[in-house]
Amino acid sequence: MKKIHLLLLLLCCFGSTLTMGETLESKSYNSEGEIDLSGDLPAGKQRSLLKPIQAFIIGQSIKADFNDAMGTIIISIFDEAGNAVYQQSVNTYAGQQIFIDITSFSLGKYTIEFVNSRNEYLSGEFEI
Repeated sequence: MKKIHLLLLLLCCFGSTLTMGETLESKSYNSEGEIDLSGDLPAGKQRSLLKPIQAFIIGQSIKADFNDAMGTIIISIFDEAGNAVYQQSVNTYAGQQIFIDITSFSLGKYTIEFVNSRNEYLSGEFEI
């Protein structure tokens, strides 16, 4: 009987240790919502009240909405030191959405940039 109690006690302690370790290792995504983008990238042919590109932090991803067909756009994300941690070229169309996984990013501040072939851009900062 003592062996069963000891075994249960060890299992409870081991399980608690795993839970605490998982909690300590998980990231805190403390900022969800729209990333405020600014710059000189003009709207395309479709005129609307929406910005040509909108970016949102949703969970552990960034969602980019392309509200106009804007041709090829290069999406880059830079860390606080200015190092590129993500880059992708996207041939855009109106209504397109892309998702960028940010689970491998370290906690900190980042800048996201959307640049077209004429070097016109929109950029904004976010924090994870």
